[in-house]
Amino acid sequence: MMRYLGVDGGGTKTDFMIIDDKGKIWGYTRRNSCHYIEQSIDTFKKVLEEGVNEVCKKANIDISNITYSFLGLPAFGEVDKDIPKLRKIVENILKSKSYKCGNDVEVGWAGSLACQPGINIVSGTGSIGYGIDQRGNKIRVGGWGYFCGDEGSGYWLGKKAIELFTKESDGRLEKTPIYCIIKDELNIERDFDLINIIYNELAFKRSEIASISKLLYKAAKKGDNYAKTIFKEAAYEQSLTIKAIIKKLDFNLNDNILVSYSGGVFNAGEYILSPLKEYVKNINKSIKIVEPIFKPITGASLYALMLHKEKSSKDIINILKFQEKTVFQRDL
Repeated sequence: MMRYLGVDGGGTKTDFMIIDDKGKIWGYTRRNSCHYIEQSIDTFKKVLEEGVNEVCKKANIDISNITYSFLGLPAFGEVDKDIPKLRKIVENILKSKSYKCGNDVEVGWAGSLACQPGINIVSGTGSIGYGIDQRGNKIRVGGWGYFCGDEGSGYWLGKKAIELFTKESDGRLEKTPIYCIIKDELNIERDFDLINIIYNELAFKRSEIASISKLLYKAAKKGDNYAKTIFKEAAYEQSLTIKAIIKKLDFNLNDNILVSYSGGVFNAGEYILSPLKEYVKNINKSIKIVEPIFKPITGASLYALMLHKEKSSKDIINILKFQEKTVFQRDL
């Protein structure tokens, strides 16, 4: 029986999954981020090596039993000179050339749309968009990093939440729920303690700043209009990514242009999705926003299968849906 390995790397974690050619999940595990630029090449190697060994152990197979692998890696392809080095590390770990490395945005697309034509918007720690049309043309938009871009990302939202706190503390804006929520959640006694927390305790770490975006969601649920407005701004930024992708590709406008999403920002639900649906109406009437079919890691495994077999079936998709639900209910 054939076995397929999927890897979903990101700014905060790295997931590993093995499935077979029928759609059954044999193993799943999670490790820390393998972002080689933010961490190091040594960390990249360590995380992948430990994750692959662990998921193979859970699947009760040897690495040599993996038929094909797809690894969605953060920042892969962005620095040309690093590509051969990263591929060599992967090849040494897998002890095989039957694999493909891609940017982690491809994993979001593979999961949300089950490897079918369309667009996926990723808004996690960072933000990026990926699209593929019916002719197989592919394009990515965004993903410039927290300093150069990443508008609408968790980091971007977290920073906006911090800005709200400082303005409300000063009296530049009236106090709203976000003020008390941040004060309570970060254990702030004196408002200026925020500076020490951000600079020293959180050390400007992207993942830590991004996690503050969850507090923005709590504030929105309590009726904070500033928080709601920021989510609308994030949706607008995401709509610009969608618009750019459609311009650069050659979608059949007689069919729906499927747009899905992945990443923690979308856990905000309708605070982000409702304005996004409104914005895309003005871009193209053919756009249809749909819920993700799979988690990104499941999409990575399915993509590995499809790259090897060049097709999948409805049976495999249905079995994989059931398997995914079972696996993540058990929280392996």
